[in-house]
Amino acid sequence: MSRLNPTQVSTALRQVPLFSSLDKEALSALVRACPSRGLAVGEQVFAPAQPAESFYAILAGKVKVYMISPKGDEQILHLYGPGQTFGEAAMWAGGRYPAYAEAVDPATLLVVSRAVLKGLIAKNADLALAMLAGLSSKLREFSSLIEQLSLKDVPARLAAALLTMPAKAGSDVVELKGTKRQLASQIGTIPETLSRALKKLADSGLIEVEGSTIRILDADGLGEVAER
Repeated sequence: MSRLNPTQVSTALRQVPLFSSLDKEALSALVRACPSRGLAVGEQVFAPAQPAESFYAILAGKVKVYMISPKGDEQILHLYGPGQTFGEAAMWAGGRYPAYAEAVDPATLLVVSRAVLKGLIAKNADLALAMLAGLSSKLREFSSLIEQLSLKDVPARLAAALLTMPAKAGSDVVELKGTKRQLASQIGTIPETLSRALKKLADSGLIEVEGSTIRILDADGLGEVAER
């Protein structure tokens, strides 16, 4: 993906909650201090055991954070898009990244090192509060993920995932952005089990499936399944 110029980077950073409170001068300093990195589809950002010296703000595109089981199965932990950040907890811990991160769309990231961030926080205390809020949000995400994977069956996890996917403007149609294999990995299952869960929801009159297009017919019903 082509690199963004400094003005485009600053504009994109305004969409990142962590940096939204920075004034123009502080934002410009951040852009000057942090390199941007373009990624092709499938290009890796980091891997387990790699020193966690930076975190990343997504300016464009999408990144998945995932683990690989001993059997070689992929479990997607999170999918992040523009305006979101990842890798903060590992960076602050001063250890190593606990998972893989990889671009699923052509992406542009801002690479924020620990040293740069400390300098910014020294000049702007509000940024420290924003970091704490962001880390708290990540903890809630992981708690929700653990609950989904350990306590709920596949149809319930699928229903919850479908309800969080953005629909086409003014419609109830969801277009799967990735493959069904990626969706299966995201909810902690395999493609065959995902297909059975899709059929079960369709047979119940909750959704209609045509290729990568899913029409939600009964959002309230899906919500009830997601809560089981």
